[in-house]
Amino acid sequence: MEALTADDRAILAPAMGDDADEIAAEVAAGRARLLRWSDGSRGVIRLEIGPTGRQELVLVAGAGQGYAAKVAALVAHAERRGWRVRTHIRRPGLARILEGLGFIESERVFIHG
Repeated sequence: MEALTADDRAILAPAMGDDADEIAAEVAAGRARLLRWSDGSRGVIRLEIGPTGRQELVLVAGAGQGYAAKVAALVAHAERRGWRVRTHIRRPGLARILEGLGFIESERVFIHG
């Protein structure tokens, strides 16, 4: 199984936030996969069974250049396999990019404390 390197962690740190250790453990255990692009960008993806029983490609974290093109390629990959694609974001600007790729907002999460 692959593990996140110090460089991977540094690049992905803003996207992983407080979940960095959990995400690194999922990659190390093979439950999630690290993506490294030639431009230095990084991503972490995971395949899950969604609430409807359909497989979902989950975009766990991503950082680097060319977000829209990389997500579009992952969506095309998932569509060829009949999978849905799901992601959670914190940055409002990413919502506009995702909406432009055909994503719709399905939930909002609020946390207290």
